[in-house]
Amino acid sequence: MTSPEQTPTGQAVRLIFEYEGESVTLVAQQPVDTVVSGFDAHPDVRPGHFVEARDEDGHGLARVAARGAFQQSAEVFPENHSEPITRVDVAARGAFTVLLPAPPEATEVAVLRVDRPGSQAFGGTTSPPPGTGVDVDLATFRLER
Repeated sequence: MTSPEQTPTGQAVRLIFEYEGESVTLVAQQPVDTVVSGFDAHPDVRPGHFVEARDEDGHGLARVAARGAFQQSAEVFPENHSEPITRVDVAARGAFTVLLPAPPEATEVAVLRVDRPGSQAFGGTTSPPPGTGVDVDLATFRLER
């Protein structure tokens, strides 16, 4: 059994964001004393939306996926259960929460989208080299301490 002195603790922050399209607002931030595991388990760059803790110089310290954020489609269930469920395009609008490691040197958080180089967002047509991506900052916010 471990004593309280042996229990691993860490500094993290719970962040709640709202978004409409790619316009993002930080609604709340709450420091939490917990260890966030698995945030760096996937070193390969992959497309998607992320939240990143940064230092005063803008260098990334930790990054977590913003799972379920910026959805642009929704399932539609038919009235007749024998008909298939369909998916329709919708405007990206909603909220999401992340738990982000926040070491003492973290001063800001950024919401970003990672695109593959050559994606339509950048007008390219070639395949990207493995493990590369293009970070697009959507919003940056000061971290409250």
